[in-house]
Amino acid sequence: MQRIALVALTGLLVLTACAGADPAPTSTPGGTGTTVSLPPTSEQASGSPTIDKIKARGRMVVGVADNLPGVSRYHQDGGKHSGFDIRLADLIATGFGLPKDSVRFRSTTAATRLSTLESGDVDLAFGGIKTSKQPQIGLVGPYLPVHQDLLTRKGTTAVAPGQPVCVVADSGAAEKARTVSTNLVEERNGDACVSALRSGAVAAFSGDDLVLRGYAAAENGAFTVLGRSLSTEGYFIGIPARDRALRAKLVEILGKAIGDGSWAKLYQESFGAPAPTPPSVK
Repeated sequence: MQRIALVALTGLLVLTACAGADPAPTSTPGGTGTTVSLPPTSEQASGSPTIDKIKARGRMVVGVADNLPGVSRYHQDGGKHSGFDIRLADLIATGFGLPKDSVRFRSTTAATRLSTLESGDVDLAFGGIKTSKQPQIGLVGPYLPVHQDLLTRKGTTAVAPGQPVCVVADSGAAEKARTVSTNLVEERNGDACVSALRSGAVAAFSGDDLVLRGYAAAENGAFTVLGRSLSTEGYFIGIPARDRALRAKLVEILGKAIGDGSWAKLYQESFGAPAPTPPSVK
């Protein structure tokens, strides 16, 4: 009798334990009873490693020039950048779903712009990029149409062959500038070329028309842009070449900005002139 009672008590304890246990996982059809994780939603992953890294960090780091008036210029007195590239970067960050003021700018030069992207120091590279010979770097754009031109001292209407013409080293301006003069002087940046022009060391400064007009405006009429249009080009955004989802998203954002008038508004506010025909972005 005692044995029967003991067995009954043991069975009751087993039933009680089973009732308090978590239910067994439900098997999926044809499965093994293991838990299946759902794929991440679009809010969790964009398909772009670059965008996902930016959103996880909470800010976007962009490499820009610090001495291109109207395009991208760093102001030491206020510690901030200004210009078309800066406004466009903010617009792109919003398109990525980032909050306002989430972009950090890193000053780069023509020589270092793409290498900082390759090393991962920046997420995107702006600042007068026209070509890339590095297979790991892709270009999206053009986002800004430009023409190579000549900046001279007021009263100068032409540059004679053999007169010294300043170009920024590694900017790509030398090839077209040689059609004007074979006597080229290379400087580290546009500010140095402007100083050489102001002092009379060179007869002209050859570079992108938008930048030259910015320098002319800053000199209060001492300089003039000749309007030679030595070439027709555009500025591009440098990205990791393999990130196709990033390219598609940037093309979408830029296309929307052009279509709804935002691009023209940025141009007008940055350069003080009516926007030209928008570029075809790809």
